[in-house]
Amino acid sequence: MKLVFDGVTAGYADVPAVHDVTLTIAKGEFVAVVGPNGSGKSTLLKTVYRALRPRTGAVLLGAEDVWTVKHRQVARRVGVLGQDQAGGYDFTAREAVRLGRYPHLGAFDRLSAADEKVVTEALERTGAGEFADRPLSTLSGGERQRVLLARALAQQPEVLVLDEPTNHLDPAHQISALGLVASLGVTVVAALHTLDLAARHATTIVALKAGTIAAAGPPAEVLTREIFREVFAVDGSVIPDPVDGRPRVLLRELSG
Repeated sequence: MKLVFDGVTAGYADVPAVHDVTLTIAKGEFVAVVGPNGSGKSTLLKTVYRALRPRTGAVLLGAEDVWTVKHRQVARRVGVLGQDQAGGYDFTAREAVRLGRYPHLGAFDRLSAADEKVVTEALERTGAGEFADRPLSTLSGGERQRVLLARALAQQPEVLVLDEPTNHLDPAHQISALGLVASLGVTVVAALHTLDLAARHATTIVALKAGTIAAAGPPAEVLTREIFREVFAVDGSVIPDPVDGRPRVLLRELSG
């Protein structure tokens, strides 16, 4: 499913956090939105899943404006892992992931055997199956993050919106989680802090600076020394991984 930001301006304060962003994300593309704190990454993503209405512009899923169709239609098509999703700590992990199926059910429907199979598969694919029946309140931050990703996958969405999906995850689960997301074949837009992970997994990188797009394109074109300096106030280099040839990012403090 194609996702389009058409001149989107949004924010909570008098000065918008995102200003006049225009961007087309093709079906099946994995877009990593990067930028320093306060650059507007989370604000931009919230306009997709109807957590924040744009002041101007439109967010389109295919040909439909997400703010003019019914909320339930968006919930069926867009899976979300947001920074502020508490997840209901009195739920077990399995119960939390079951919530991902509810947009597909009628008002009086119950989960079917097929729905339960989707839930179990999502738990297993994210490595959360081993603690599926434990309360969320007993899980570590990284374990809860895997459950929330499983819940998004259980929706079987056409578009996945991920706001810092690797927060709280150890290195092994950071790599496996993004590798899983990249393998799904759905449209993905993810706000990421770690440029090395963005370079390794995304097909396109969008660099935000003060709420506007500073650069957008393939990792090799966007992650340049000039962008490191201009957007992130660091120096850096991109080198090929000696094992698989994927781009790897090396950052260092600016000198001089």
